[in-house]
Amino acid sequence: MMTFEIKHRDAMGRIGILNINGKKIETPTIMPVVHPNPKKQIVSMDLINKLADVIITNSYITYRTKHLREIAEEKGIHKLIGFDKVIVTDSGSFQLGVYGDVEVEPLEIVEFQERIGVDVGTILDIPTPPDVERERAEKELEETLKRAKASIELKKEKGFRLLLNGTVQGSTYLDLRQKSAKEMAKLDFDIYPIGAVVPLMEQYRYRDVAEIIINSKMYLPTNKPVHLFGCGHPMFFALAVALGCDLFDSAAYALYAKDDRYLTETGTLHLEEIKDLKAFPCSCPVCSSYTPKELAGLNKKDRERLLAEHNLYITFEEINRIKQAIKEGSLWELVEERVRCHPKLLEGYRVVRKYMDYIEKFDPVTKKSAFFYSGIESMFRPEVLRHKKRLKRIKYEKVYITTVSSSIEKPYHEYLNVVETDVDILIKDPVFGFIPYYIDTIYPLSQHEIPELFDYEKEINKKFIDEFIDWLKKKIGEDNILDIMTYNYYINYFSATKKVNADALRIRKMLQYQYGFDIIDDELMSKIEIVRSKTTGRLRQVLDENGDILFSVRSNDNFLIPSKKGAKLLWEKIPFPRYRVVVNKEAEEFARQGRNVFAKFVVDCDEELRPYEEVLVVNEDDELLAYGTVILNGIELREFNYGLAVKVRGGIKDANI
Repeated sequence: MMTFEIKHRDAMGRIGILNINGKKIETPTIMPVVHPNPKKQIVSMDLINKLADVIITNSYITYRTKHLREIAEEKGIHKLIGFDKVIVTDSGSFQLGVYGDVEVEPLEIVEFQERIGVDVGTILDIPTPPDVERERAEKELEETLKRAKASIELKKEKGFRLLLNGTVQGSTYLDLRQKSAKEMAKLDFDIYPIGAVVPLMEQYRYRDVAEIIINSKMYLPTNKPVHLFGCGHPMFFALAVALGCDLFDSAAYALYAKDDRYLTETGTLHLEEIKDLKAFPCSCPVCSSYTPKELAGLNKKDRERLLAEHNLYITFEEINRIKQAIKEGSLWELVEERVRCHPKLLEGYRVVRKYMDYIEKFDPVTKKSAFFYSGIESMFRPEVLRHKKRLKRIKYEKVYITTVSSSIEKPYHEYLNVVETDVDILIKDPVFGFIPYYIDTIYPLSQHEIPELFDYEKEINKKFIDEFIDWLKKKIGEDNILDIMTYNYYINYFSATKKVNADALRIRKMLQYQYGFDIIDDELMSKIEIVRSKTTGRLRQVLDENGDILFSVRSNDNFLIPSKKGAKLLWEKIPFPRYRVVVNKEAEEFARQGRNVFAKFVVDCDEELRPYEEVLVVNEDDELLAYGTVILNGIELREFNYGLAVKVRGGIKDANI
């Protein structure tokens, strides 16, 4: 039995809890490759038991080695290895890729993995190398799919307990990777490894690897973990996690140690090159106990073991660093730091820009960490793309476009002396395109740090700015885009003849940007009251005419968080199915009581929902049941059947509230 749920997220990365046969694994994680013969295992199982919740070993070697096979069949793979947590096994595909043949039948190795008590087995897929003739890639993919179908049928027919990996193949042909992912998804495997990428990583072809990952991910179910087979170098983990990989495995920690290679999160060093350093650039137990010179002076066996231990420590340290970045909402910043370790890694990151429309669907709308610009690649991150799209949600009537000095602090409205009118002031921004004056506090428009840009960086947004102005002209008419003279004349006229509730207008625009609909219409504008903090002077609450709270302004991102009355207002103003999560009858009463909504009760939703948006929980008749923060996006809500879907803020017992 397996369950998988998302606990935290950033980019397409996710911290998840993977429960396999009652054993819990927190993802993303690395599975150290362990040799099935204990005598050939370099790092002690005591250390691996301490660091890892899951390992991977080779069922084919076990099958082909008589004494290992006998022990495994009699006592089980866990006793053979000396590991009582989750054990995953490869099926011999690696040997097939290296030697061109294996002496076992596809279904025979699946049965063997079940017989020895493996937790997660693997089909005997064909790992087609990069750049082969298309005819070969197609033929081998068809054989892999044939074996996959037969393996699943065998598992169901005989009631096997083991879970199965369904490996995505297709060489470097992206359309074949897509086809493989689609067909594997139909077979409902438990975990989806992406295979045959090791040769690409060995050649530093990270661009190809990145495209293979994303073209596979787009067609795999979101509710199943994805395993990047053979990826074991820490410097690639951050990018792979940001693209949606949950599991990694590699023997790199041991193989590198054999060649006196010392892993770091930014690359690989040879012990010979650093032996004259006073200390290692690491504080793991190995590096804290030995100087480079002392380690280099040890005999080959001890040196190899200690280097392997260090390599394993640094590998898990990077995984932990990635998890922390996901929790903080700074995974993109970590990715942009790591990809500068090698030009080819940067090239791999840059190709991701092609797929940002898809990635944006999974990226949270708000984060704990501010947006930090670290290079021209930051221009194309999901936060920027989403903002540019949502600019069109605002209802414009008259617009004044201007620039401000980069020395002006944010949010702009607190530092600019502006006569506030009903004119939308759009401030040109070198990264975000435009920052509307009336929504300048909402994430990420004031929660970002950007250095002075080079001229070529400033040119990036010129096309977007021109296109947006053209859109505005068509939307509101060219005469309503004011130049400086017309704007000055208008504000003088406005000041003398009209009055605007600037705070109410700000709330109205913020809600338009957040939800895409005019929640506070002209009638409500005169009835609401805006409360500012007595200490900071910033917006804090929106009250109705009776003094009841409609919305609270969350301090870290300035999102408007609805109360019960606010949720009812949203429900009235936003048409179905927008911003809805629809639950079945079984969950109705629990939702009304303010209980969280779990994925298995969701029957439909707004497919455009993004993680961490504020949503309405309704039944199939669109009766309002509750309101809260959605954890999953619109795709995931329809695919997940386990874990939290909506963190409910409050239930609606009385529909007339």
